[in-house]
Amino acid sequence: MKRKINSAEASETVQADWISLFDQTPPAARAAVRDLIEKQRHVLADAFYERMMQDTEARSFLDNGIVHDRLHASMQRWLSTLFSCETQEQFVTAMAMQRHVGEVHSRVDVPVNIVARGARTLKNQIGLHLAHGTLDRNGLVEAVMYVDSLIDLAFEVMSSAFVASHERTARIDEAYRSFSSGQNMSLERERQRSALLDWENRYLQAVMTALPGDDLPRINGSSFGLWMQHKAPAVFRGPSELHAVRALMRSIDDTLLPLCAQQLGNNPGEVRHLLKQVQSKVSELKFLTESMFERLIDLESGKDALTQLLNRRFLPAILARESEIARTEGKPFALLLIDVDHFKHINDEYGHQAGDRVLQQVAMILQNSVRAGDFVFRYGGEEFLVVLVEMSHAHAMRVAEKIRTRIADERLLISNGGQLDITVSIGVAMHDGHPDYQRLVNRADNAMYRAKQGGRNRCEHDLGFCTVPA
Repeated sequence: MKRKINSAEASETVQADWISLFDQTPPAARAAVRDLIEKQRHVLADAFYERMMQDTEARSFLDNGIVHDRLHASMQRWLSTLFSCETQEQFVTAMAMQRHVGEVHSRVDVPVNIVARGARTLKNQIGLHLAHGTLDRNGLVEAVMYVDSLIDLAFEVMSSAFVASHERTARIDEAYRSFSSGQNMSLERERQRSALLDWENRYLQAVMTALPGDDLPRINGSSFGLWMQHKAPAVFRGPSELHAVRALMRSIDDTLLPLCAQQLGNNPGEVRHLLKQVQSKVSELKFLTESMFERLIDLESGKDALTQLLNRRFLPAILARESEIARTEGKPFALLLIDVDHFKHINDEYGHQAGDRVLQQVAMILQNSVRAGDFVFRYGGEEFLVVLVEMSHAHAMRVAEKIRTRIADERLLISNGGQLDITVSIGVAMHDGHPDYQRLVNRADNAMYRAKQGGRNRCEHDLGFCTVPA
């Protein structure tokens, strides 16, 4: 059985490979590559994106002005950082950049094959430039091999981060779809508990009444067993417990039940011994099933316990979907990031129970201030996030101002009949076509910070690169 390699071990392996590559490549070849990159990085970035823009699949991510405004400069920085590494610390920094790039590509859902195609273009272009340089034949071979291996190392790290991030996003997205369709995993857990208990009772009854040679009810053919084989893999997406559950069921059906059937009516003592073994394995099944459902229910529970708003777990799935709608259908959306002003003072002065009641009432005002199609999140602490769908900039600012005014005008109730006047600071950011939704959240956060710096109880906006109506 292969042991899974963790991220720390993988990182050490990549570093070791780089050290070996660095030591084996003559300094003159490394210097020639470094100097070439510094001189030609603009040309190389041009060639990279020119090749990418020829691909229909890639154009959907790159044809909105983002290339010229941001990605072209980012590609030049990437080239300089990767090929200027002279120490292990510099290489660690460069690999951290690769992981970040992989995570961004995952959020944007850029297919890995497109990036691999771009990497191949870079290798070819750098090789052509080196061929016209001053290196002799051996030096040229060393330099080309160095470029090829270094880009492969970078792509390995980036791909690993892409896959890990994509798997996390896929699990969350699946949980969100399950959540949206109204599936009740708490109820499903009870069903499977009952199904397992039902099989156990039928098995015990069969042992008590069966004659020698009679078949005993197999757990794989029970309601519990069928659910675990056919539905559980889609629900749980491969947790380690699921493999253990299947192994336990196979052990019961293929080993213990045949042995028990052979001893029926002949050896009551051995039957009792086998019965205890089956019950022991059923206890393990109960524990493992409970563990899987507990973890899934934690994921599926998309509501904040205090405010009953969505928690931030499903924010990536929602923003990725709204970004796709904006890109394909031209329907803009906006984010409002809302922070309760001086919330620490409320907790310190009136107690955390009062702070909780304030958050609950702010959440209610937010829900009553937006449409049914919008999304309201408890983002964390005293922060809330609102996704306003199909919303112009002017309209988003009006909604933000309406929220700010309503909260400022409302006297919020706290314990012992007390009342509080509070205010909020709001940052507004319009989706500007950039495919990475995390950048949109960061822009809303920056705008909110400016609102707080500007005196609080105000709304600030960050338009990004979008063109919006006045």
